[in-house]
Amino acid sequence: MSEKLVFMLQRLARKTWVRCSLFAVLACAAVMLSTWAGPYIPDGVALDLGSDALESLLNILASSMLTVSIFSASTMVASFAAVANSATPRASQLLIEDSTVQNTLAVFIGAFLYSVIALVGLHAHVYGDGGRLVLFGFTLVILLVVVVVLLRWIDYLSVLGRLGETMNRLERVTRKAIDQRLEKPFLGGRRQQPDERGAHAVRSDTTGFVQHVSMDLLQAQAKALETTLHVHVLPGAFVAPDTVIASADVPLDADAQQALRDAVLIGDGRTFDHDPRFGFVVMGEVAARAMSASINDPGTALGVMATALRTLGYWAQQTRAQPEEGRPVTFDRVSAPALRHGGMVEDVFEPLARYAAGSVEVGVALQRALRSVAALHPSLAPASDRLSAYALERAAGAALCGSDMAALRSAAGADERPAHPGAGTQI
Repeated sequence: MSEKLVFMLQRLARKTWVRCSLFAVLACAAVMLSTWAGPYIPDGVALDLGSDALESLLNILASSMLTVSIFSASTMVASFAAVANSATPRASQLLIEDSTVQNTLAVFIGAFLYSVIALVGLHAHVYGDGGRLVLFGFTLVILLVVVVVLLRWIDYLSVLGRLGETMNRLERVTRKAIDQRLEKPFLGGRRQQPDERGAHAVRSDTTGFVQHVSMDLLQAQAKALETTLHVHVLPGAFVAPDTVIASADVPLDADAQQALRDAVLIGDGRTFDHDPRFGFVVMGEVAARAMSASINDPGTALGVMATALRTLGYWAQQTRAQPEEGRPVTFDRVSAPALRHGGMVEDVFEPLARYAAGSVEVGVALQRALRSVAALHPSLAPASDRLSAYALERAAGAALCGSDMAALRSAAGADERPAHPGAGTQI
């Protein structure tokens, strides 16, 4: 199975309707199993269950699950809107693909369909004494599952859509993408040198964002062509019809060029899978929104800096534990560029330097954070130093008073002692 197919199946499995359909099929199977297994139960074992009692139980389950399903769906929509307004619309993707939310809605819909189908069979007299016994057992199991899921759902609603919970999800998904990239730092291929490029380029035929690169398909094409292929885009890159996505050392016919294009999956938006920088981009958007004039929430900006610094520290720790150059090469005929480490710093801290220029508290914390980032890993230091100077330049243009500028310069320099009350702000 190709990497592209696996990636598409993983994306499909995160759709809400897929899980709802799966639970609905299981519910239908439970009713069918009751019909099938009923005749095999001895008459002495089958309990004398009254149809009225079972029918009442199924009626209660059907009516309540329909109400709860509608309530849960409306709660989900409201939570999506809350996350989009409080954080950023890109963060709502984390909630849409949340397994707890999807499983909860799927259980409620599955229980509703089970009760409706069971009632239809009960009125059609398709169950004997044994069938009603099996149906009663399945009903008790489903009731138990519904109660457990409902209690969990009530507790989950207390944090659903909250900004703090959104930031925690964002940190977890970014760390997961970091682990994926460190496992295959060059997508499983060879490290591409800065000037390494084939003589024959393959350009994109569409506009969008690279979501996945199937290195196994490229490796197969390279073997068939008896050449080396070079990938020039990574997941998260924006491509247009004039963007070179790959190149080869030998001429490529139309079929070969199309095969290379098919190996690079391009979609309408970026995804968090295999794209560590997207997580930092979303963090930067949350901080920029918090420092807008209409919101003016420095506390959220400080929290974003703490999350970003903690995530970058995780990347630096994992990088030291498993260096990029030490990872095995799976696709030796394909080269891919390395992730630009400084880009992660720019993605999250540059919006802060731009939009928080007039806030001395956030500016001091930003300078302290950038100094900490520079100490995490040598590859992060150039971007941190540049952003530190950029933040000071923006602050100077924001008409801050002399003591505020002195506090910012002190935080950006070697002197750790605060020169202003705002300079003592920590993150």
